[in-house]
Amino acid sequence: MTSSVFAGETVALRPFESDDLPALAAYLNQPELAGRRCIPWSFPELPPLSQGQVQAIIQKWGEAENALNLAVVRLETQELVGHAECDWDWDPHCPSVSVVIAPAHQRHGYGSKVLSLLLRYLFEYTPAHVVSCWIADWNQSALQFAAHHGFQAAGRMRRAGMYQGRPFDMIISDLLRAEWQQAGGLPHAS
Repeated sequence: MTSSVFAGETVALRPFESDDLPALAAYLNQPELAGRRCIPWSFPELPPLSQGQVQAIIQKWGEAENALNLAVVRLETQELVGHAECDWDWDPHCPSVSVVIAPAHQRHGYGSKVLSLLLRYLFEYTPAHVVSCWIADWNQSALQFAAHHGFQAAGRMRRAGMYQGRPFDMIISDLLRAEWQQAGGLPHAS
């Protein structure tokens, strides 16, 4: 059973199960997610991934000591529609988050629901006073998503990597606990 902290009206967050492998492999190999799959650094960021690699990703997520990697499940159908991560590797007061929704399930509000659940967990049940997300500058939809939820640009790592043969910057955005509380724990209207 999923804790009420990790359950909303339409989605729930839970640990990955062995039955999730086919659905996870299917959406991680979608070309639309190239460069934005949020998988461990030791795996290639571009598709394809083999079933064995996806199984190893699930195992690595399960072994993480300073991160919480969760499956995103649509409550109505119990279907895996994405994954999310809270990572406090260097400091539990300043975790980072990432949300990935399978392309077939994007633009249905699942990402917003997941981020709301993660922020509620981090700001109400952990010592986090700021939550960050790291987004490549070419990923405009993710930058807009973060801004819609109150995240503000806090820094830039120049030439952090290469994407489609060109260097890109990594934008660090963050949301303070006080800002989240002031907004009532809800996304900002745009």
